[in-house]
Amino acid sequence: MAAKTLRNLVSGSGTVDVVSGSLKLSFSQAQSFKRGATIQLSGGQLFTITDGQGTAWTARNPATATVSGSSFNTSDTGAGRGRGTSGVIVPWSIHTIYCSVVDDAGNFDYYCYVDTLLPEGGLHPYTKDPVMGAFYAANVTDTPMLMPDDRLRVLEGIVRGTAGTTYGNPDKRVDDIETRLANIETWANSTGHFGTPPVVGSGQGGSFDTLRQRGDA
Repeated sequence: MAAKTLRNLVSGSGTVDVVSGSLKLSFSQAQSFKRGATIQLSGGQLFTITDGQGTAWTARNPATATVSGSSFNTSDTGAGRGRGTSGVIVPWSIHTIYCSVVDDAGNFDYYCYVDTLLPEGGLHPYTKDPVMGAFYAANVTDTPMLMPDDRLRVLEGIVRGTAGTTYGNPDKRVDDIETRLANIETWANSTGHFGTPPVVGSGQGGSFDTLRQRGDA
């Protein structure tokens, strides 16, 4: 399914062979891809080009299945800015955001689109529009590495627990644990274990989002 902001793809020339688990793409005709070019096989497999020449090219991501003689779509080598019809997000590839002062019909507009083609000198290699940003994409089943600020917020959420705050009691959960351990030690060391044992404590675990929200408190 096409992504609304992705620059449209075009039909490639010839066919391509891939082997499951391999980064190698073998084409029936010589190609002249630029870095980051999208390759979409007729069966749905997606790749982005890192380097190569002629009929032998290397992809950033490995093939998920062996396919021979597949037709393919690829990044447009023209100056068109059309988007949303056939462009796709390629998992674990760099996606660059480009902006133009005219839209795909040539009318003045603040017009942005996304392409896997990497910039050259800060510009799109074909449309010559400037770069505005970039991002990585991942599959919904993947677990991408957290940004440092998210990791810190989760750790702070673990330390604070449900009631701690940055300035009020930033280590409340740790403080509660220490207090409970001290109470248990006092009771255990008492003569004959007289008295009532400390009440059972309640866990303060949580999901990733819950811990991150506690870290924002």
